[in-house]
Amino acid sequence: MKKIGLFLSLLFFYAVTAFAQNDVKVRFGGQVGFNMSKWAGDYETLYGTSFRMGGNLGGLAEIQVNQKWSIQPELMLSMEGTKTDGGSIKFFEKAHKVDPEVPVYKVDLPESVSAMYIKVPIWVLYSFSVGPGRLSPGLGVYVAWAFTGKAGDGDEGTFSDNSYYRQVYENLQNHYKDAEQDFSPLDKHNMEMWDKSIPRRFDYGLGFKAIYELEKKAPGLFGSLGVTEGLTGAYNLNLGFSVGYKFKYNKWLRTRYNTGILEYNP
Repeated sequence: MKKIGLFLSLLFFYAVTAFAQNDVKVRFGGQVGFNMSKWAGDYETLYGTSFRMGGNLGGLAEIQVNQKWSIQPELMLSMEGTKTDGGSIKFFEKAHKVDPEVPVYKVDLPESVSAMYIKVPIWVLYSFSVGPGRLSPGLGVYVAWAFTGKAGDGDEGTFSDNSYYRQVYENLQNHYKDAEQDFSPLDKHNMEMWDKSIPRRFDYGLGFKAIYELEKKAPGLFGSLGVTEGLTGAYNLNLGFSVGYKFKYNKWLRTRYNTGILEYNP
């Protein structure tokens, strides 16, 4: 992870220093597609997860540093989430065997969880000709913020203070306080894992993306395939496919105050 981060930092520094050159160009575009996502990490260990279908929509800016290298920041609306194995988890079973007055606490798991993110990936791309078009693979980083979501029927919101996850965690804490005895290491471990697996609104991580543009047949038209993986406790593993269009480098990109990054240079 550290090596990838260092590599991206060096490429980003190289691109920033190149912005002062007059041959740097920018073009904008849009894209739409679908996702296959699931929540991994501690969340997957606790629930068991599988991929859930969703969609994505957004815009991009391709900043061409030279003929080979470019940086592409994006602003995406991404519908993600996860499916779980369903069923239920039982807590305090060993404590119940020792003391029958200690109730077994049963947690029913939601089968499907939705989350809508505002996602900002930044890709460092290397381009070369392949057949009738241009292939641009690259690495990137992203940050994302979830503004809505739902975990099964009756949930007030995946990320709200009264969400299914927080209510269950509070109930588990209360059970520990009410039952005056020590519980098994497994119960305590599950409690800690439950806390870590509570979905947070903010997510960040790394990714890989490959873009193929029909440069000769239909300039500007492209398809892309990418994967991002988060670094948080209930992090996202997301596979995405998009199609889109990048506009040409036009004169209106030039301003009287800027003769570098936005300079018209066909």
